[in-house]
Amino acid sequence: MLRLRELRRRGPVSIAASAAVSGRLWVHGRGVLRIEEDVVLDASDAPIELHVHDGAEITIGRAARIGPGSSLEAIARISVGSRSRLGRFVKVMDNNFHPVDSEGRLPASHPVTIGADAEVGDRAILLPGAWVAPGAKVPAGAVVSRRFGPLGDAAGAVDEAASGETGPRVPVRVGPLGRLLGALDVARGAWFLRACERGTRVHAGGRVIVRSVGRIRIGSHAVFLGGMIASSLECGPSGSIEVGNRTIFNYGVALVAECSIRVGDNCQFGSYVRISDVEDGRRAPVVIGDDVWVAHGATIGPGVTVGAGSVISAGSRVTTDVPPYSLAIGNPARSMSLGLRSDRSHVAIASPEGGAQQ
Repeated sequence: MLRLRELRRRGPVSIAASAAVSGRLWVHGRGVLRIEEDVVLDASDAPIELHVHDGAEITIGRAARIGPGSSLEAIARISVGSRSRLGRFVKVMDNNFHPVDSEGRLPASHPVTIGADAEVGDRAILLPGAWVAPGAKVPAGAVVSRRFGPLGDAAGAVDEAASGETGPRVPVRVGPLGRLLGALDVARGAWFLRACERGTRVHAGGRVIVRSVGRIRIGSHAVFLGGMIASSLECGPSGSIEVGNRTIFNYGVALVAECSIRVGDNCQFGSYVRISDVEDGRRAPVVIGDDVWVAHGATIGPGVTVGAGSVISAGSRVTTDVPPYSLAIGNPARSMSLGLRSDRSHVAIASPEGGAQQ
């Protein structure tokens, strides 16, 4: 974590003297970071993340305000306009971060622009290519991947082909130093997950909170990535959590089990995903098949079964079963075959209250 005065000594960074921060900042990367006059970074309740990859640029305009728990991650460019407001736990990213080939190459990045005087509601998600018009108001929980506001879409525009692909990235450990760091991750995993049954070489890149009087089992080579918010596993006295082999969790993931949550092998979970088998007094097991991708900010509720090979789109709320090899999108989520995505000639519209609309 870096304080604002430490950021001013870190290059390439340009920060106006009147910019202010409360709380903690989580700052990564060696790209260009510009914070203009009278910007407020309000991390009083939860850390703010600014991740500027090499060659990228993040600009936060004059008198803009960034709310607690927000995360901005750029491989190309993110621009936040003057006097704009980002609410709590807003996620902004200009790349989907899933490798497109066996060599780990990422897809092309698409800049994200938030216009002057715009407002982005709590827990909204801006995906690659999002453009928020000056003065526009993005509803809380909306997911935007194209134009929003005047001359754009009337609600949070979601590109089905991209919106689910926001999975975690595992750092590659090579050479003697890499092996040492990998060993430290395994040691952290043994410590933080000491109350759980574990397979071999379970990694933890940061803190994992375990609150359990039930049974939790973590499969071999599972990974909990570090980040600004710890992941958590909560298991009641009659509950159980089972996580398969080689499954990866980004930061801030929460699993809450009063009866049963079962996660398959080779799954990937983005940041701030929540899975719970209890809600509003209803309790029912949750089952997630092998090779499932669950994107940033998605929630999966009681009684849901997600079929193998499926993708849960960013910000979606899943309350019914998802068939194998499907894309679930919206709030509440609706499912479509992943095989239909290449034929798409329209853009679905998703609002926080409704599912995808044609």
